Amino acid sequence: MSKIRKLIGFASALAFVIAMLPALAFAETTQYNLFVNGEQFTSDNLTIACGEGTATYDPDAQTLTLNNASITNTLGYGGINSQLTGDLDIVLQGENRITFDDNMGIMAKGNVEFSGSGSLTINVAGETKDGISAAGNVSVRATTLIVNAPGGVGIASDGSVVLDNARLTSHALYAGIDAVNLTIRNGSVVDILATENNCNAAFISSRGDPVGGNLSISNSSVVAKSLSPGLFASGNLTIDGGSVQSTSTKNSGLWARGDLTIKGGAKVALTGAYPAGCGGNFTVYAAEIDAKNTNTDNIPALFDSLVINADFDLTHAVAVDSEGTTIDLIEHDGAEQAKGFLHLYKNIHFTTGEKSVSYSFPFTKVVKKGGDIAPGKQEFELEIFNVGVGQIEDYAGVTVTASVVTDGEKKYEGLLTIKGPKSQVRDVTCEGFCVREKNTGVANWTYSDAVYQIFCHEYTIVADAQSATQSSYEIFPVKLVETDNGAFYEKTQDTPVTSMTFENVYTEKTAPAEGDKPDTGKKPADTTKPAGKKKTTAGKIPSTGDSNTLAMECAALLAIAGVLAVGLSMKKLRGGRNAR
Repeated sequence: MSKIRKLIGFASALAFVIAMLPALAFAETTQYNLFVNGEQFTSDNLTIACGEGTATYDPDAQTLTLNNASITNTLGYGGINSQLTGDLDIVLQGENRITFDDNMGIMAKGNVEFSGSGSLTINVAGETKDGISAAGNVSVRATTLIVNAPGGVGIASDGSVVLDNARLTSHALYAGIDAVNLTIRNGSVVDILATENNCNAAFISSRGDPVGGNLSISNSSVVAKSLSPGLFASGNLTIDGGSVQSTSTKNSGLWARGDLTIKGGAKVALTGAYPAGCGGNFTVYAAEIDAKNTNTDNIPALFDSLVINADFDLTHAVAVDSEGTTIDLIEHDGAEQAKGFLHLYKNIHFTTGEKSVSYSFPFTKVVKKGGDIAPGKQEFELEIFNVGVGQIEDYAGVTVTASVVTDGEKKYEGLLTIKGPKSQVRDVTCEGFCVREKNTGVANWTYSDAVYQIFCHEYTIVADAQSATQSSYEIFPVKLVETDNGAFYEKTQDTPVTSMTFENVYTEKTAPAEGDKPDTGKKPADTTKPAGKKKTTAGKIPSTGDSNTLAMECAALLAIAGVLAVGLSMKKLRGGRNAR
């Protein structure tokens, strides 16, 4: 029985060890759906050698870091092939390269974002071989990306491409960028090129996406060149600031099927064999546009009539007609008429700037006398605060004048005027603003503590198919009210007033005359001193013309001297007795 028990115990121990072996010695290796340079990342292999550099994968963050990597191998398509369902962030450190004679540079099933202080250069050849091909979005943020794909597309995305403070060069056969939407912003520098006939440097098509087909460039530098329009959008195309050069050697320099908007002081150069423009509304705000037509036929540089927004003026417009004659349109036709002629010329160079507007509001200054001296000349000023958007100090282009010079006790009428670029003045006034008097602390004046709030309203008047924007305003007296959420100015009445009123009182009084001053313990004036005897000159006796009077005075003096002598002797005697 003891042998049987031993055998049973041994079997139990052996079974336990066998059960533990998979956990102890055969831990499962996780494979990730990410391949770089011909290898797959696994939980046992998170760093792959790429020439003299490396590619390192962080599965928790889904971040791939390239550090001076040279990628020349592949297991199928793409030196980097991501089958990840989530986003893939590619961080660039140092100088990285992907090079193939007949393959894709990068393929991704989801979204891809590039960032980092380094750079990545993709050189791929082969028919229909793209530099980057992504089923999701592609973002390039604050890094450098160079793509050469002479047989395919530079960046092909089934989603949106965003270039944010990026430096991108993408030269390809069919398109530098092919995407549903394209956004270029925040100081990006972009150079894109397509060399195939009927292709665009940037081809932005909605592909059935209801919010797709839009191309937006803001405060960036873009150069686009192709045989068809350098920049093409099936939706709307917006250029806001920065500089754009869009060129076509056989077609329009730029084209949008939707609306085309140029603003923000953008400098836009358009060159093409056919007019540049759009199928929707072509609207210009602040901009400088230089459009040239290279066709040998007499074809204008811009398509159809563009509209300069009502807040902006045409400040420069020089055209070249089919005979090569240069015409200053503003000098020839006037600024307003010239606006309608910009699309008629083979070459046109024009500049627009924002209109300056002026809003004025009445105020009354009431000067009163609080002392017995009439007020003289004095200048008073008003100031505005609690403006609609931001602080008044934020608007360098806006000036506020509101002063009046008074001279005497009466009422004075003045105007508070706000002047500057229309959009800035609108921002200052759009949500109401407050007005008060500046207290400059001049002596003998009391300053008004009145505060008013002004609300401006814009409205459009349409007459004879022409529209003009007018404005109205309402003025309300207000006071500062403390609430649980802070102190706010609130109306003191529901009915607006026609004018602001500020009252000032001059309080100086006349000083009393010298003789009217009350007795304050000072010595009396010389005229009130009692008369005294004049001192005589030594050795002389003044002559009065009466010798008897002089004798009597001498006798009186002698008698007084005798009385004093008797009094002194009596005092000495009494003093001696007391001593004993």
